Amino acid sequence: MHPTPTAPTPWRWPVLRLRWVLVALGLLLANGLWRALTVNLDFRASGFHARFGEPLVWELTSAVMVWSLLPLIQTVALNAPWKAVRFTRFLGLHLAGCALFWGLHVAGMWILRIWIYRAAGWGPYDYGQTVYRVPMEGLKDVLSFAGLALLFHLLEARRARQARELAAARLEAELREARLQALSAQLDPHFLFNALNTLSALMYEDLPKADRLITALGQMLRDGLQAEGPTWTLDREWEHLQHYLAFAEARFGDRLQVEQSLEPGLGRVLVPRFSLQRLVENALKHNEATPGRVLRVRVEARAEAGLAHLSVTDDGVGFLNGSSGGLGLDNLRRSLALLHGDRGALIAGDAPEGGAQVSLSLPLEAARG
Repeated sequence: MHPTPTAPTPWRWPVLRLRWVLVALGLLLANGLWRALTVNLDFRASGFHARFGEPLVWELTSAVMVWSLLPLIQTVALNAPWKAVRFTRFLGLHLAGCALFWGLHVAGMWILRIWIYRAAGWGPYDYGQTVYRVPMEGLKDVLSFAGLALLFHLLEARRARQARELAAARLEAELREARLQALSAQLDPHFLFNALNTLSALMYEDLPKADRLITALGQMLRDGLQAEGPTWTLDREWEHLQHYLAFAEARFGDRLQVEQSLEPGLGRVLVPRFSLQRLVENALKHNEATPGRVLRVRVEARAEAGLAHLSVTDDGVGFLNGSSGGLGLDNLRRSLALLHGDRGALIAGDAPEGGAQVSLSLPLEAARG
């Protein structure tokens, strides 16, 4: 055993819960009754005739005293935990606790039996020769104290382990939330520059449309600044996507055609914030180098085999040089892994008809209750 603490260990007191107090009393009384039956049968086997009530009183008074002294044993275990205090403290508290348990147990039994014998009219209670009886009780009490102290040590070790696991789980959840918040990127600065340039051009060409786009941009900024957590419903994501597409269509005009399909009943599924926006952004960025060509983009959300599948498919140049997407898609992959483990996935590759396809899947039960 090695001394590990660097500061005095604060004194701790047991917390008594009625349920466990009554359970302990019931178990000890049952044990006392069992022992009383054993003593009575032993007396009969030896030809010694005694009232059955006497062994019952002896064992039950012992059980009641042990029960009343359980807080003492628990206090020792709490304040001298194994391998958490110096050996001198551990040994000293246990020896002192054992001696106190022995003395109080014997004295309490003696007093209770004297009172019960008088109340029952059995005459004076004969404890026997104390010079032998007290050491005999002491031998039994050492084993009782050691066994119960070990039990309390094990229970406290289990409680401490559960507390550490709970604290670790809470810390992990907080770290995961922080990582998810970091991965839930705000609006892409490049998008903001493009949006402002689009608005600047429209102000002199189509003022009502520019006004509508300013309203859409304001809502997108609110979406990015509101601390709602790393996820929101697919309905919210779909609404956010419409604001983004309004700018994309204003910027690219007839060179962009978007088709959307949202399967009914999926609106309450929780998805990473800005996930569809990132997928569409990815499609547009991969095809910026092909001016004059019409880009067709399909956004789809459907359910299959207990999973929600979100996909964005385009008929552009596809993923060049075996690329699987940029930083935005990598962040989205990590978000899915943090949220859903191996049940969340993002797959990027070439579409069957040419172009690129990015599919995101997550459990259907990830819904707002």
